[in-house]
Parts: sequence; C-alpha cells; structure tokens
Amino acid sequence: MPLKVDRRTLESGIEVITLGGSLTLGREAQNFEWSVEELIKTGKTRIALDMTDVSFVDSAGIGILVGCHGKVAAAGGQFRLANVSARVLNVLKITKVDSIMKTDSSVAEAVAALS
Repeated sequence: MPLKVDRRTLESGIEVITLGGSLTLGREAQNFEWSVEELIKTGKTRIALDMTDVSFVDSAGIGILVGCHGKVAAAGGQFRLANVSARVLNVLKITKVDSIMKTDSSVAEAVAALS
C-alpha cells in the first residue's frame, strides 16, 4: 500500500503528521522526509508522527525516521512517534531505534509531551 501523508498544525503550534500505508523505499517516503525538512526550515520543530495506519516499515523507512528525528533534534526540536502498531514497534525494537526515539501510545500523549 502506498504511503499517505497528511499534516495539520494544532493551535499550540505542534505539527501532527499522519502516515498511512507502508513506510518503504520510494517517492512517497522521500516526500514525507522533505515535508519534515520544510517544517524545520519554517521553525516548526515540535512534531508528533501519528503512525496508527502504518502497516509496514522497511530499512529505508527506518532510515527516514532516524534521519527526520536527527534533523529535528539538531534544530532544537522534538520528534515523537504515536500509535505505533505492535508489528512496527517490533521492528523499532529489533533495530534499537526505540532507544533513540520516543514513542507514545496516543497522539494526545505525544502532544502533551511536546507542550
């Protein structure tokens, strides 16, 4: 399933990006990364990534998540993952990515941590 990306800005200025489908090598994943870079350029560095509908992540997807996390952190911001499925969370644990990225059980929890 191709990756779908939606974005909204909360009144607090926190960006919520919602992903759906597979976060894998391809143009859609690259577009997601570019949208995060664009947010950073405009000073929006508090980002919650809603992964409710992400069904699969491959090594390229992991690389994009780590890259986005690093770029946001370098800009002085925070990048949190929310609603990560058990399957995707298992991949994050196997690759040890869960040790560098914060995960929350809901978008509301991620937003509260970013506030």
